[in-house]
Amino acid sequence: MKLKLVVASMSILGLVSGPAFAAKTHKMMKSDMKQTVRHDYKDMGIQEPVCTINPASLTMDEMTQNVGRALPNPCNPGWFNRIQVSGGINVDVGKWGNRNANIMGENYQRLSLNDAYINVSADVNDWAKGFASLSFSNPTTNVNPSIYKLWGAAEYNAAYANNINGNASNVIQLEQAYATFGNFDVSPIFVQVGKQFQDYGRYEIHPITESMTQVMTKTLATSIRAGFIANGFHGSIAAFDDPINKMGNTSSPTNYTAAVGYDQNNDQLGFDLGAGYIYNMIGVNDVAYNVVNFNTLGGTLGNTGTYRNRVGAYALYGDVNSGPFSLGARYTQALQRFNVNDLPKNGIADLTGGVITGAPIAGRSGAKPWAAGIQGGYGFNVWDRNQNIYLGYQTSREAAGLNLPKNRYLVGYGIDVWKSTNLGIEWDHDNAYSTGNGGSGNNTNLVSLRAGVQFS
Repeated sequence: MKLKLVVASMSILGLVSGPAFAAKTHKMMKSDMKQTVRHDYKDMGIQEPVCTINPASLTMDEMTQNVGRALPNPCNPGWFNRIQVSGGINVDVGKWGNRNANIMGENYQRLSLNDAYINVSADVNDWAKGFASLSFSNPTTNVNPSIYKLWGAAEYNAAYANNINGNASNVIQLEQAYATFGNFDVSPIFVQVGKQFQDYGRYEIHPITESMTQVMTKTLATSIRAGFIANGFHGSIAAFDDPINKMGNTSSPTNYTAAVGYDQNNDQLGFDLGAGYIYNMIGVNDVAYNVVNFNTLGGTLGNTGTYRNRVGAYALYGDVNSGPFSLGARYTQALQRFNVNDLPKNGIADLTGGVITGAPIAGRSGAKPWAAGIQGGYGFNVWDRNQNIYLGYQTSREAAGLNLPKNRYLVGYGIDVWKSTNLGIEWDHDNAYSTGNGGSGNNTNLVSLRAGVQFS
């Protein structure tokens, strides 16, 4: 009898920006959840399952915002049958177009390691698992502060560089490190403790360009979280400290998130729906960064590095896939208005002299921002290479103070040139808010190239 091992690959590339690509990736992962041993005895071709990945584990990847990443494969455990290692490198090159648009979530570096990471997971026992991710990231931090310091310098991402206060340098970060307690073969309940991306909204980690909804929802914090995953339904609640203090307090207030959702995974027609709530938007890293921009860089509003009032928010998401097609939608909105001193409705246009050093103009109100986006993708195979195209539209309101554009059109393309090696290109066309609403009034374009590899 001749024994052959047939492995269903779980290392699907997720290096190109866009929820459409990540959704397709996750659909492929969920359709390849079994490994089999094939016994060819007199051409009988008998197949027996030897390793099945629990669907709850794949849903957990969604809830921790790790879809599209190179993750350790428990069917190929590696070191000592308990520790798995994986990683990847994403290099952004090129960056043609308007490289001084000062938009939050865009990387303007000609050449940067957007993300070089190593993931390590450990099966401690049947009831405890550990996960840690080391990451180096050096995209744009504080865009030309000598030019923009009077009205706030945008950057690619405040969370990845731990740069809420705008003074950090790009170094190796322990981006995630958490322990999960639970056994899905026994109970749908789990508890997580450690540093992780919260289950609030849906997005990719380290995309080519961050979506507007990602800027307003991405929350990386050390937390304690309890949740469940059962029959497609999932939910969680979490508690963590805000990244900056409330004015007059010497310690960071505790923040909370709650989320529920449902996943129906099917190659022919699959979908997911979900909703999340955050008690205070200051917990969102990029929101806190921009509030600090207003209250610290100018230095004259009497509120250095803190905030005045809590603002709650909610986020909605939905995805659907059918064959090679995928479509995703995102929406997020503040539930109350910010204090005008923390984030004015029209950004710098609501400040005396149009600079952060000016006080708010009498009678102006705080912002109640919202953002939405829709993106579709199509996957195909030509020249024996998996490829993907995607296009999308995003919009926001009252978000000039967050350094977001009013509208964005985007299109992208990715190709797996070799095994676990991907090349991608994306074009973003941004329409800024008018000067009267706190923007530059300009229309800008940015073309980005990405090369990425993964290993596991």
